[in-house]
Amino acid sequence: MQTFKRLLTAVASLLLLLSSMPLVSAQATASGSGLSISPTLFEYTLTPGQSANLSITLKDATVGAIDAQAVVNDFVADGTTGNPKILTQPGASSPNSIKNFVYQLSNVPLNPGQQKIVTVGIHIPDGTAPGAYYGVIRYKAVPTGAAAPAPGQVALTASVGTIVLITVPGNLRTLVKLNSLHIYHGTQDGHFFLNKPDHIGVEIQNLGNGFIRPFGTVEVQNMFHREIDSFQFNNPKQLGNVLPNSTRIFTNAVSGISQPGRYTVSASVAYTSGGNVLTIKKTFWYIPTWLALTIAAILLILILLTIRLYVRYRRDARHSYRR
Repeated sequence: MQTFKRLLTAVASLLLLLSSMPLVSAQATASGSGLSISPTLFEYTLTPGQSANLSITLKDATVGAIDAQAVVNDFVADGTTGNPKILTQPGASSPNSIKNFVYQLSNVPLNPGQQKIVTVGIHIPDGTAPGAYYGVIRYKAVPTGAAAPAPGQVALTASVGTIVLITVPGNLRTLVKLNSLHIYHGTQDGHFFLNKPDHIGVEIQNLGNGFIRPFGTVEVQNMFHREIDSFQFNNPKQLGNVLPNSTRIFTNAVSGISQPGRYTVSASVAYTSGGNVLTIKKTFWYIPTWLALTIAAILLILILLTIRLYVRYRRDARHSYRR
């Protein structure tokens, strides 16, 4: 009887878990500032001794005059989207920093609505090792004549920046690893889903010393090996980079997943014009909540019938023995 109660408790817990799993969703927010900048990205290939000029457009969109205070910051990739995480802590630096490459950097006074084009110089010192170098040239909007913050106080100012990516050619080592495929419903990543997956992510790791721009095709097949969706990942108009010694997940929306069952995702990833291709596969299950509850109910009925037959069998066996 105790075994029977334990089985009932376990099945009831399973039913409660399946019926109460939350719907996970992700929301994105955006914010603006009173200072605008364009362009937001520069990419150069420069050898040691070469120089380049960056033309940056700044505009004051506030109602007051500002000083756009210039600074060069290092950054690292966030490991998921590839978005930069600016290193602003004192002493924080990157081995791939462009700080020693930048000159002619100065503050820019701007009146309300005024727009200026400023020139920032880039020079690659002799002896610079081959590899990828990157950073962000950032401008902070500080009201003209604003006093410095008192000790212990923090001044909140808007800032904008342009990312600079520089490749110094030479002995560039290209080593790429296709880590995994991620199947998402909202932010939930897994192999088993009660709600239809809506995004697929391709996780790529750059183990080399240069930038890589991966691209490729993702295909989704159902359990009958019929293709239900395919797409190209990484924007072909402006391929996103994976920084050296970092990981990035490229995500795209997926459609066509409508029927319950097992699905297979295949990705083919190229990262050079020479045709180097990496492939990976992953399977996942989509079992709608109503079907999961039905299966659990059927299992519960089968368990109860089995227990009932077993009890009857034991009772009949005792009666036969007494005879």
